Amino acid sequence: MIIKATMAQTKLILKRKEAIGVFYVLFMMVLANFIGNVLEFQGSYVSEMYHPMRLLLISYDMVNWNADGILLLIQVYPLLVPCVAGFSLAGEYRRGTQVFMVSRLGNRSYYVSKYLSVFLATMIIFTLPFLLEILLNCVSFPLSATGNLANWSYYSSEYRDAVEHYFMKGLFLHSPYLYAIAGTLLFGAVSGLFGVFTAAVSSLIRVKYTVFLFLPVFVSLNLSSIVGSKLPREAPSILWYDYFLLFNDQEKSPVILAAGLLVLILFSVAAACISGKKDCLS
Repeated sequence: MIIKATMAQTKLILKRKEAIGVFYVLFMMVLANFIGNVLEFQGSYVSEMYHPMRLLLISYDMVNWNADGILLLIQVYPLLVPCVAGFSLAGEYRRGTQVFMVSRLGNRSYYVSKYLSVFLATMIIFTLPFLLEILLNCVSFPLSATGNLANWSYYSSEYRDAVEHYFMKGLFLHSPYLYAIAGTLLFGAVSGLFGVFTAAVSSLIRVKYTVFLFLPVFVSLNLSSIVGSKLPREAPSILWYDYFLLFNDQEKSPVILAAGLLVLILFSVAAACISGKKDCLS
């Protein structure tokens, strides 16, 4: 019953104008990055060409060439993530439709299926445009190209140090294409968790104005930037985009990543348990 309800709610969320709007925003950003790369590198020799996966919008290596696209993504990401499905629970509270769902599923099952549908819908929206860009790059740029945008030699110490700091380094060394696909799926999954985080906050705190639901993700992500700027330069990064953008060469800590994701998951589980015990009419 939960699985059936989750799939039905996921389809409903994906048809809403908020989800469609976010998809088109991301798609236009991806398309602008792709067209810009095609115009910039058309006619280039293969020996001078950069690896197709390093030209992706979510490739941090792009800051060495043209940082406009990736900087825009980093700035708008905290605002786009909650828009897909994070407000759906608050909307059902206002319309009173959650009473019908609770009567069919039960209180706790309703919240579990809602959180799962928010996760799936947000993950899909934040995965499809970037997977499409991977396909476009594979078709449009030579697959034999191996260059990096920092123009480091593969035998240089700088390049070796950078690769050592890549998240999922082993997968990158095996295949940059599998690395890009796995990194894109991870980016989408984390986006899904942030969507659930917004929905979980709305289930615990009934807000009068939806705009306030932008704050949990916005404050959390920007707090990592503020705190990270105060840490010593040699300390592992706590900036969110250093962990979720491809080809990022900043020093990272798996413990920090695991702790951050665990907090999001535990908070969402706790919110589902607490909300499941509330009267749906309260």
